[in-house]
Amino acid sequence: MLMTACDLGAVTKPWEISCKVAELVTSEFFEQGDRERSELKLTPSAIFDRNRKDELPGLQLEWIDGICAPLYETFAKLNPKLQPMVDLIKANRAKWDELHQRHQRSQESTSPGSPCSAEVTANSCSCAGTSDVS
Repeated sequence: MLMTACDLGAVTKPWEISCKVAELVTSEFFEQGDRERSELKLTPSAIFDRNRKDELPGLQLEWIDGICAPLYETFAKLNPKLQPMVDLIKANRAKWDELHQRHQRSQESTSPGSPCSAEVTANSCSCAGTSDVS
């Protein structure tokens, strides 16, 4: 569990760092998905599929809720001094949720395309666009 916590540590950092790491990881995932599509003729899973980049905020929420938050909440129960890490996860989750909500509203009010492109591009989750989200 400690190794996993170390590997996932960026989610416990301030938004600007956490989002930048998500951008970098997503870029690597998209490159892998591109190779899967071109070399192996496979359809990559959503997180690796550049064609589904507008789903990134929702995928981040699933990742935080399913893996990161439970892991760090468990550690905070063992050592309350780790609670600030849980608090930052919650703050970052709120920002991903805001991006997800924007995407949802955009999908409801626009035609097909890349409705989340203002927030999420192939290599960017537009960290600056959510700095005002608390």
